Amino acid sequence: MEKSKKTFQNRRKILYRIAFTAVFSALAVVVKAFTNLALNIPGAGIKIGFSGIFTFFPAIFCGPVWGGVASALSDVLGHFIAPDGAYIPWLTLTAFCGGVIKGLLWKALNIKTEKKVRIALISVFAAIGIFGGAVNISLVHDGVMKGIVAQQDELPLRGQLERMTLSPLSKMTVSLAKYNKDTVTLTEHTGSDTLFRYYEVEGYKNTVTKIGKGALSGCTGELYIPETYKTIADDAGAENVTVIKGVKGSAAEAYAGKIGVPFEEAEVTEATADDTTEGVAFSATDTYRKYLASYINLLAFGLELAGVVGILFVVINIIASKADKGEDGQSRVLGFIRIAVACVVAGVIVTTANTFILREFLAAWQGRAILILLIPRVAEEVLSCILQAYIISLLFGVVYRGKLKQYIDKLN
Repeated sequence: MEKSKKTFQNRRKILYRIAFTAVFSALAVVVKAFTNLALNIPGAGIKIGFSGIFTFFPAIFCGPVWGGVASALSDVLGHFIAPDGAYIPWLTLTAFCGGVIKGLLWKALNIKTEKKVRIALISVFAAIGIFGGAVNISLVHDGVMKGIVAQQDELPLRGQLERMTLSPLSKMTVSLAKYNKDTVTLTEHTGSDTLFRYYEVEGYKNTVTKIGKGALSGCTGELYIPETYKTIADDAGAENVTVIKGVKGSAAEAYAGKIGVPFEEAEVTEATADDTTEGVAFSATDTYRKYLASYINLLAFGLELAGVVGILFVVINIIASKADKGEDGQSRVLGFIRIAVACVVAGVIVTTANTFILREFLAAWQGRAILILLIPRVAEEVLSCILQAYIISLLFGVVYRGKLKQYIDKLN
């Protein structure tokens, strides 16, 4: 009889956990796929989603495995309801592991170790803030930026940066944008019969990849188009050209076929133009400085903010805990400390693993230095997790102290 009663209670507990996990997984999917709740900080390249807030609760109320299930469901359902690129199963596996890690850390960080955790957390946040401040000071000292926040239009051009003498910290930060290149479009060509392969600005050679509308309207006779031109506008205006020459299989050959001009295979010599070259004009995006400003603000202002906010939250938690003692002398505050540690550690582990996975699956990332990909992603994840932890701590207090507590207790 006793064994039968215990079996019934275990089954009921499992049903409660399934229902709880399903509800919070659904909330996470709605936030991730439908409402598109995300915090975008202009100039900082930071996009912080809030679906992780809801997958956190199954991990701590139901257990690590249930947290993993909630995170995995959120990843799978969120992708297929609102796809964002190809589905990669390995990312679902890391999402599951992240949920499990959150649950395990929550159990490990019990009330007895809270003082030590606070000291450790303050030290970590202080180190994060100091590192961000050091990056900021280094960049200002080297003349890369002027104040606390980097403005895109105030940053040096790529060619100028390459001639500047930078400290190691500045070099590391600037190097994060090395793979971000400006897109250069040829807008006018009336000079030589060979299109320019490069457009030089402040000593840096930008590869020209596009031909814009009417850019070739002044060309006649034979025209040599380098294979670097990947996009040629249908109305580029080369109707007066008698022969288009270039590399077989390139955009030049396809364009010749479209406008009915003969194509001949030929090697195209390298040629460079700049602002003083007559008969040509170019337009260029400011992609490099846009991403550079994002990386700078993430590593400098973002980490400074994360450090200050993190320490502030720990201090508030200490004050709130002392002012909120129960009859047994124990704090009833379910605080930011445990939540922040669980979120940040799990988030950094998952982000690191995902970076290696994406580097294998994304063609644009292959061959890139792992640190250049990892550093800004980890910095963004730390800031994201701190904000999520704050929101979770607010919701946690409401749930634990409200009428829902009697239902939550049935999960354990």
